[in-house]
Amino acid sequence: MTSSMISVVMPVYNAEKYVIEAVESILNQSYSDFEFIIIDDCSTDSSYQILQSYVTKDHRIKLFKNEINSKLPKTLNFGISQATGKYIARMDADDIALPERFAKQVAFMEANPKIGVCGTWLKVFNENIKSIQSERCYPCDPEILKLNMLFVECSIAHPSVMIRRSVFYNNQPYEQEYIAKAEDYELWCRLIRRGVLFANLPEFLLYYRVTPSQISQVYSQNLSNSSKEILCCNLNFFFGRFVTLNEIWRFVEIKFSEKQHLKFYDLLFYFSFVRKIKAINKQHCIFDVQAFNDCMKSETFIGLCHRLLRKIKKRG
Repeated sequence: MTSSMISVVMPVYNAEKYVIEAVESILNQSYSDFEFIIIDDCSTDSSYQILQSYVTKDHRIKLFKNEINSKLPKTLNFGISQATGKYIARMDADDIALPERFAKQVAFMEANPKIGVCGTWLKVFNENIKSIQSERCYPCDPEILKLNMLFVECSIAHPSVMIRRSVFYNNQPYEQEYIAKAEDYELWCRLIRRGVLFANLPEFLLYYRVTPSQISQVYSQNLSNSSKEILCCNLNFFFGRFVTLNEIWRFVEIKFSEKQHLKFYDLLFYFSFVRKIKAINKQHCIFDVQAFNDCMKSETFIGLCHRLLRKIKKRG
């Protein structure tokens, strides 16, 4: 029996309202050479029964059910352990993939063998797919994307990614203690630190549903704290020979501050630290100088104020 080119991994938990749309969007892909690994994480609604009805309809579906509620990282790791494809495609149970998503991602990955992870742009919606709330256009160039991921923010959409299964041969997948945290961002940065290249396709190939029950909505503080840890780890990995861990932590605390008014000496330290790592990068050629300086353009007084204002609005 030959393996499929793609292994689609989709965890499901209490998604009865949306899972049919998600499943149908995968089964209706124009690129059909895939296995569809679905893991129900002990749903308490009718999700599993809905999924069971699809097993007899399409031989590509492999349905599993966790014995206990295992949460997202462990469920994803199990799904990956069952995968046989050259590529692993992520999907969430409340999103909708456009019909050409797999075809375009596979074509790109086959043409660019050095790329390990490929995402896409997405459109954000709520209940009605015809009512688009926003569009997310992420950086596409691998060097710019890498720097943005390491030092600014997560710039690849988790449910849109296609990953070479080979990148996991020497890399542990999701950290299982990262429950209700940025488990995807942690994995991406860990892979980047080990030399894996990332890219985004400049096309809207996923509709991303935002609901009040999503982990990113319910556990926003946990996600913020884990993002701080990830940024500290990245800065320490690349600049730890030249700056202290205390300096790194102080910089990150200011960057993620939710105080309405920062102290003058905090601002002075913050911008001094940015100048310092830019100078270190120029001297030691850690990253392309122009690309790194462009990445650090967001670390200005205006950039800091914009982030602070967004956090104040969210709290309000």
